[in-house]
Amino acid sequence: MILFAARDEAGRPMIGRGSGVRVDRQSGHLHFLASRSQWPRAVGEALAGRPIATTYVRATDYKACQIKGRILEAGPADEAQRARGEAYVAEQLARMMALGVTRMQLSSTLSDQELVCLTIEPQAIFEQTPGPGAGRRLTPEAAK
Repeated sequence: MILFAARDEAGRPMIGRGSGVRVDRQSGHLHFLASRSQWPRAVGEALAGRPIATTYVRATDYKACQIKGRILEAGPADEAQRARGEAYVAEQLARMMALGVTRMQLSSTLSDQELVCLTIEPQAIFEQTPGPGAGRRLTPEAAK
């Protein structure tokens, strides 16, 4: 599961779920996909130059990390990115249904419609797994 948080000009938080992500190994940038139709306010406030937090959660045990960064670009997903988003949503639906979550329950959180790609420059990574280490900043070596 992936989530993101942006904020509007007044600093009010806007949250949504991601529909896939790819790491560019050369630049280190994240190419984060989100559905404008599913999360219009959050995607609408995810503008170039603004901060963003993305959180990645393994549904089987809630092991999680958060990457905070800055949005470099935001725009409609291209054909390859849309295909990646469709594959991500299908994979997540299968994984969650295997855990007993119904498709109906997931219909309001996962979407591959009107995908937008946010290019993000990561600036810090944190452990977010519930427990004593939650919120601890990770070093690049510990994040591997």
